[in-house]
Amino acid sequence: MKFYDQYAQSQEKSVVNKMQQKYWKTKQTLIKVTGKKEDEHVVASDADLDAKLELFHSIQRTCMELLKAIELYQKRICCNFIAFKSKD
Repeated sequence: MKFYDQYAQSQEKSVVNKMQQKYWKTKQTLIKVTGKKEDEHVVASDADLDAKLELFHSIQRTCMELLKAIELYQKRICCNFIAFKSKD
């Protein structure tokens, strides 16, 4: 679990994630303030990017869950091995 926690924390704090969040918030604020409508090509491009980001995050979550399961499995193997050795 230790490695999973460290990895998850580093992902949450990544500079890229922070930059993306600030970009989207600033963009939405600018659109609201100016009252302008977005260009249809920009909207389509944003939708494509959003879909790719959602897929990426889904894959990332799945990988994190797999990593957690592998760490738990390894921990159980070690505990069983130690218990087995102590019987000898």
